[in-house]
Amino acid sequence: MRSLVSSLGHIEVIPCGTDIDCFGSVDKIESRSKLDIDLSSQVVLYVGRFDRRKGIETLVRALAQKQVKHHPNLKAIIVGGSTPGRKDGKERDRIEALVNELRLGEIVTFAGRIEHTDLAYYYAAADVCVVPSHYEPFGLVAIEAMASGTPVIASKVGGLKFTVVDELTGLLVSPQDDVAFAKGIDRIFSYPAWTRQLEKDARARVESMFSWNGVAQQLEQQYLACLNQNEPELASI
Repeated sequence: MRSLVSSLGHIEVIPCGTDIDCFGSVDKIESRSKLDIDLSSQVVLYVGRFDRRKGIETLVRALAQKQVKHHPNLKAIIVGGSTPGRKDGKERDRIEALVNELRLGEIVTFAGRIEHTDLAYYYAAADVCVVPSHYEPFGLVAIEAMASGTPVIASKVGGLKFTVVDELTGLLVSPQDDVAFAKGIDRIFSYPAWTRQLEKDARARVESMFSWNGVAQQLEQQYLACLNQNEPELASI
């Protein structure tokens, strides 16, 4: 961007927004009641398509690690649609085979395709949302989870390094590292007071940075900054 957009290398990033009236509109108790999830369950959530680059295999292997599997009432929900025989369907078959191979069948649930508005219940019901992508341009799932007050464990790649603040709204770990993801999940489950703070900070970050009001305020500030310059030198996106 510095070479193509601004010869001076001055770039301001303003992200797209998300609907914080939808995500964050329901609490954990209501959501788990609707989805028939026990309140004592410790829930790990994945939302996204079935694609090797999304790193679902990393999540499944993390669930099989001792530091995760020993937690009582462990439950993992994989949300995402697929078509039998097509590329995404074949990837789902591969992941299901891995789940069975690692004897995680009683832990992992494949929820299938979920209507976008109903995703709010899944995010709110989860204790942690995992985004194990090999690469990610932005990371909308992470934003929706944080808007729901759910901490995120994400790969330290691409846009996720911008959307998730390590140790503040969740954790950033090395991609394709199931041990690192397992340690992150274990931390979320093991320190409830810290996790509650993550939940508050995650929601606050989305409200200020990624809500439509927050995005509008950032745009306004950028326009004012440009107007106040005698010779505008700032390229904003």
